[in-house]
Amino acid sequence: MMMSGNTLAWRGFGDSEIGPLHQRLGLPNQDAYYLELESNPILITLSDGLGSKSLSHLGAQAVTRAVQRLAQHSVNGSVVQPLSLIELFYNFWLEELNGVDIEQCRCTALFAIVWQEQTLIAQLGDGDCCIVTSNQDGNEKKVRFLTEKNDDLFANQTYSLGQELQASQWQFCLQPTVELDACFLVTDGIADDLALEHKTSFYLELLSQYQILADEQVMSDVRRWISQWPVAGHSDDKTIVALFRQYP
Repeated sequence: MMMSGNTLAWRGFGDSEIGPLHQRLGLPNQDAYYLELESNPILITLSDGLGSKSLSHLGAQAVTRAVQRLAQHSVNGSVVQPLSLIELFYNFWLEELNGVDIEQCRCTALFAIVWQEQTLIAQLGDGDCCIVTSNQDGNEKKVRFLTEKNDDLFANQTYSLGQELQASQWQFCLQPTVELDACFLVTDGIADDLALEHKTSFYLELLSQYQILADEQVMSDVRRWISQWPVAGHSDDKTIVALFRQYP
């Protein structure tokens, strides 16, 4: 999926590919994503359902709806309070899953919402949240990741949404929008296959390439590489969603 936004010259894309293991077992894609670039506030969001939970795909889908509701929560020029907004998001998520076994809906949550001067970027659980910033003419790009993989957790464990809000497990930042060049959100089906020393160059190369391509070309290229993932033995669902600023 590819959309162009006319607000602040933002562009973006998203795509998802079900993993070979889920295909063989006849299971649904447990990832979900959404992007909104045509109206304010613009946003991207992504979620990865835990493979051990039977309804985690429903939890992931509920994340995208909850973030859309959160984005419509007007701050009316007041100071953005990330923890309060994360709590509101969590309550929206519970409402979206009314009547469903929450324990079986465990999933990660990553999102970025652009509110004029400030952009709230938040992450719970694994995957990559890559933030690219620059000065106003687009030079001197800097790359940082909102969180690193938690080595204290076992390989098949991650922080996730569940029956209680665990605010201390969230990572978040308020990024001045004027400095934001791009934000990439990816599930661990992609992130875990990227060597640490190549992560930064992977996202910067996508950004530099896609800024000069037309929307249809970007969509085609993302579909090509996400459906032909080259890592031998990969099995997980793979999802990416991103927004980036288009400079003249």
